Formats: sequence, structure tokens, C-alpha cells
Amino acid sequence: MTEAEELALLEGRAIGPALEAAAAALTGSLIQWSLSGIHHRPGAGVTGIYSVRCEVSGEMLNGFLCVTTRPVPGTFARSVRLHGPEGLPLLAWSHPNDPLLPDLDWACDARSVGPELFGVPAATLTTLGYRPMRRAVLRAEGAGETRFLKVMPRGRAAALYERHRLLLDAGIPVPQPAESPRRDVLVTRQAPGRPLAQRLLGDGATGFEPEVVVDLLERLPRAVCDLQVRRPWSAGVHSYAGAATAVLPDQSERIRTLASRVEYGIRAAPAGPVVPTHGDFYEGNLLVEGGSITAVLDLDGLGPGHLVDDLACFLAHLAMLPCVDERYTAVPAALARFQRVFEERVDPTALRARAAGVSLTLVAGARNSGRNQAGGGWREGALQRLLVAENFLDHPGPGPGPAAG
Repeated sequence: MTEAEELALLEGRAIGPALEAAAAALTGSLIQWSLSGIHHRPGAGVTGIYSVRCEVSGEMLNGFLCVTTRPVPGTFARSVRLHGPEGLPLLAWSHPNDPLLPDLDWACDARSVGPELFGVPAATLTTLGYRPMRRAVLRAEGAGETRFLKVMPRGRAAALYERHRLLLDAGIPVPQPAESPRRDVLVTRQAPGRPLAQRLLGDGATGFEPEVVVDLLERLPRAVCDLQVRRPWSAGVHSYAGAATAVLPDQSERIRTLASRVEYGIRAAPAGPVVPTHGDFYEGNLLVEGGSITAVLDLDGLGPGHLVDDLACFLAHLAMLPCVDERYTAVPAALARFQRVFEERVDPTALRARAAGVSLTLVAGARNSGRNQAGGGWREGALQRLLVAENFLDHPGPGPGPAAG
């Protein structure tokens, strides 16, 4: 079964029998269900999150079931293996019993988090993000304090803790890690500042200069180069082109052409020296105050790489903002401003090729962007994202601008 067929299965009514079987094994009789979100990783399966209403001992309970096509070896408590059409293997679980995030159930339990983090009977919990089998981020509040919980696969939280300490010791502003009662949960304190995305929504982040971004990246400590290499997003352009084709099959030739152009541009233009890099550097991972960066978030990808890839990641995400929310009317001018400065610091052709590559990786994500999935509103967003990627290559000057709605 192709990825496009897996997507169609998990999005459509044909997944109903598998959900009924999963509910019967894990919770109770399935009364009602609806698709809440789709997560698609190229070459690593598709996962659907479903809002469900089940009858358990005569009582109606609401919750979430997750079903994935990802091959996951091993035996997991509170999950069940099923088969879909054509014998497709499926793994299902009831949230928060994620098979690869062993401490997610603790992080989602207010009566466990409250006493252990704040010494109160229960914490106030808000889920900020959940990528099945990869990570979850929650905000916990109690006793007048705020902590952020990052739930990770087994054994990875300790390494992320050390990344925070490495940057703090070098004077790079990152959230302060705190003592964690769980091995696979990184706990951090609230950092000052507000998301750069908010500034961009307001006035295009006027007064926040692009040089500040480059300066921070150039101050990353040399010891970052001793960490594991992680390929930049643009390096997987053909895999992500497959994911984009799966959601926009009628644009397959256009997408293949774009991927080939990106690959050629990456090969043809110099990337520059290997230096410490963030690995996933964009506005969503920056807190700012005035003209300064007050905190850098999400250090999972920290390691050796090329400055041009961090800058390209920043530009690609910046260009995508109007595709996500039409209120980002000031972003085109901001994009031109940042790109102009970035092209003075790295090879312009390399920057644009890599920004186009990162943009292509974001096309399939339109399906899970919050737009009306049943009504197909996500398709317009996917087409806009595809045009953004093309514009980075088609417009030689800075600031290709987002697709027009």
C-alpha cells in the first residue's frame, strides 16, 4: 500500500472497523468518532488521531485513539495490533498511552504532575504539541509557577538536558532545565520574552534586526560540533516530495520538477564551512524582547552543519506564515528584509535552494494545519506552500513572498 493510500485510509470512513476493534480492546464500545489530526512522516508511516466517544460499563467517556501504519517492533502495554485493508499492519493505542513515549501518561496526569513538580494536589496542564511516537510538549502550572514538559522516547531526555547546559554555559539564552521526576521528561522553567511569531503578526517584527539572528548562530559554542550530525531538512527533499505528492497527487510532475531543481541548487552552490548549528531554526523556536533574542527553544537538532541551512530554515518558515494565517500581512516585507541580510552572509544561490527545500518539506503539513480537513480547506494551503517553495527559486531577488490566497 502506498503512502497516499495509507493517508486515504486513515482519513476516510474505511478506518472505522479498525477503530471499533481498537476501542473494544482498549477502552469500550465505540459510539462515535471523528478525525482530529493526521501526522505523516515520509518513509515512516502515517498516524491518525481520532476523537472518540465510548461506552464503558454503561458510562459515556470521551477520549482519543491513535492508529499508525508505522512499523513498530516490540510489545507494548495498553496498545493493540490490528490489520487494515489488504492486510496492512496497524498499531493502535488510547492517548496518552503512546508506545514510544513511556512517560506521556504521567505528564498528562494533573494529579501526578502537581505533587511532584509543585507540591500541590493537581497541576493545570495544557498540551502545546503532540507528535505521536516522537515527542509531546505540555505547559504545567501550579503554586504560581510554570514549567514546560517535553516528553521524549526512552533515553533521550538526558541528552537534551546536556544540550541546554552546554548552551547556557556558553552564554546562549535557552530555558533553564529543572529537576525532572521522570527519566524521559525534560522539565524547563519559563523563559522571558514572547514568541517572535507574535511580533511578526503585529508589525513584521519591526525593530528586530536580522543581524541579531545571524549573530546568535555565530556565537554557538564550538563544542556543538562534537554532537551527532543531523541532516538538514533540505537534504531529504525527495522523500518530502513524495509526501507532498501523496497529498497533492495531481501536482506530482510539478513537485518532482521542484525537487530536482532544489537538489541541483544544493549541489551547485557552496554551503560554506561546517559550524555549530541549531538544526531547526525558525521563528517558532525564538523568544524575543525588544531587539534581542531572550531564549532559543527546541535544541534536539543541535549539532555540526552549515550556517546557510539554519538561515534557510528561518526564511522558509517565515515565508509560510501567511499560508497558515492570513493576518500575517506584514511578513512579505519582513521576509525581504531578512533575506537581504542573510544573502550578504552566505551564498545567495545556496540559501534560496535550501529555503525552497525546507518549504517543500512543509507542503504535506498543510493537511494537519487546522484548516477544515473534511471540506478540503487544507488543499488550498498546500498549494500556497508549494508556490512559496517555487518562488524561492523563481525570483532572483530577496523576498520571494508567499503565495497569493
